[in-house]
Amino acid sequence: MRNIFLPILFLCSLYSCGDGDLQIESLDFDEGSIQFCDEGQEDTETTLLFKINNDETLILDLQANIIENAPSDDPILSSIPTQSDLTYRLFSDDVTQAYFCDEIPPSTPTVIEEIGATGGTVQIISTLDTVSRTSKVYNHEIRILEVTLVNSKGESLTDQTGIDFGEYTTTEDSSVAQIFANFEAITINSCEDTGENTVLTKILNDEYLTLTIPTSLLANSETGDTPREATLSESIIFKNGTALASVTADSVCAGVAATDLENEFSTTEGTVSVTTTASEPNTEGVITYTHTISLSDFTLQDLNEANAGTFEEEPYVFGTFTTTSS
Repeated sequence: MRNIFLPILFLCSLYSCGDGDLQIESLDFDEGSIQFCDEGQEDTETTLLFKINNDETLILDLQANIIENAPSDDPILSSIPTQSDLTYRLFSDDVTQAYFCDEIPPSTPTVIEEIGATGGTVQIISTLDTVSRTSKVYNHEIRILEVTLVNSKGESLTDQTGIDFGEYTTTEDSSVAQIFANFEAITINSCEDTGENTVLTKILNDEYLTLTIPTSLLANSETGDTPREATLSESIIFKNGTALASVTADSVCAGVAATDLENEFSTTEGTVSVTTTASEPNTEGVITYTHTISLSDFTLQDLNEANAGTFEEEPYVFGTFTTTSS
């Protein structure tokens, strides 16, 4: 960007710049990768991102919690400088990541000029990259729109073409690796009654859990010490799917197309068990039955029929589902 300043200031001698507004075509930071501290720990809590171009840096301090591990159905926007900050720095010599990340920054190079953005918008588009048995990876494409920088002389420099700041990648443990603990607080819903079987669902952004079980396991009667059980099979099945966009209970019940899935894990064997307790009748005589649903000794495979692990230790509690009768 330093190469841009001199021509612009020179143009002021040829054209009227009395209003202080200087238009530039672009800032030269499209090339190169986004850098940050604590590399290898890419997560959504990182807010300080920067790009280095020899002796120049462009520093983006994002507002907290703006990056999420979920696909963005619409671009995510953050205003500069009220929500996020953007700063340009020119150094006395080439600068490295150590300047930003070492506990004690190096004494050289030194900052020659620092320019803060007084206007602009951060745009983030998040997309799902991959899902495996162990991890889930998202790419976050960051672009800076209509940036205005004000230098030490009070001159306004505006880039209306936008800056491709780069792509930031975040990784989290997959739901399979967490044994679906991330779904623990999600309410179970049911799809339309299919007769012999009932399909239960849980929805979390771009992911879903479905459990197809015999409707008889959800009978309105207490089980006592002996739960109702069924063997998992092609028709009695548990699935965890991750789509390329956000899903809803309706879209999952209708069936997510294979082309819209990044990956799906499903059971090949195991046992589903249901323990049912009953409430006291209410004033109208209605009894609520609470069904606690668990899976044990189950094995998962992915869309490519690759083994994704067998879970034999503690039973996985899918959750509770209620039915009523008078």
